[in-house]
Amino acid sequence: MKKLFQYFIFAIFCVMSCATFGQKADIDKLSVPFSDASRPGWVKASLVNGGMTVVGYNGKEVVVEAQIRNKISLNDESENDKAKGMKRIRITSAGLTVEEENNVIKISTDSWKRAIDLDIKVPFKTSLNLSCVNSGDIVVENVDGEFDINNVNGAVTLKDVSGAVVAHALNKDLIVTLKKIDPEKSMSFSSLNGDVDVTFPKNLKATLKLKSDNGNIYSDFDMTNLEANRNIVEENTRKKNGKYRIRLEDAMTVKINGGGSEIQFKTFNGDILVRKGE
Repeated sequence: MKKLFQYFIFAIFCVMSCATFGQKADIDKLSVPFSDASRPGWVKASLVNGGMTVVGYNGKEVVVEAQIRNKISLNDESENDKAKGMKRIRITSAGLTVEEENNVIKISTDSWKRAIDLDIKVPFKTSLNLSCVNSGDIVVENVDGEFDINNVNGAVTLKDVSGAVVAHALNKDLIVTLKKIDPEKSMSFSSLNGDVDVTFPKNLKATLKLKSDNGNIYSDFDMTNLEANRNIVEENTRKKNGKYRIRLEDAMTVKINGGGSEIQFKTFNGDILVRKGE
């Protein structure tokens, strides 16, 4: 059965003293269980404005905290000229909504209106689908699962995670530290205007495809079977009286410890760093 949890605070507190205006904004908080705690679940969250931190813990519920990023000083005045000399009343509702169905938890807020930051605790074995657009980073720590992570104008940092990762940070750095990988699944790491810095276990067996248009590639792994991989890319299908164009796309293929599952790295204006961990 579908479970729907909604937490809305509609009251606006009128505070009369300057000291109260300096206090931390209220936090919306919810704890939501998976419908089947015996198997790993998915958590999906997206923000238009704001950032999120997800941490694994030894529990069975997903704990979500949402906080509006208020920027109000003690003597802050309204931007409305008609309200000069008056103090702006802090909005305290993040519009947090959490929905669980078939072991998938979806988290949403009013982040399209204002910047909202999410702090999420999940069971250690949880898969994540996370995305942000503006004004925030994505940080994940100590989680084991599948990861589909995307950030447009913020960085992505995954610390001590395990499983399979597909991650993209468009305009900032992508930093990942993997304790264990799923050898049966492919992975992908990319950025347009940032570095891609990934640490793997030292016993990694994989085939890496790497491409950096305007950057360098570094690694402390022993790499073998280094070869150019010039893929033929068909850009236009031939039509009557039309043009047909193909091009060779340069990439580098590297096999580590004899090769294995495919891992792709790509950046345009940044470096690629493939590190050997423990």
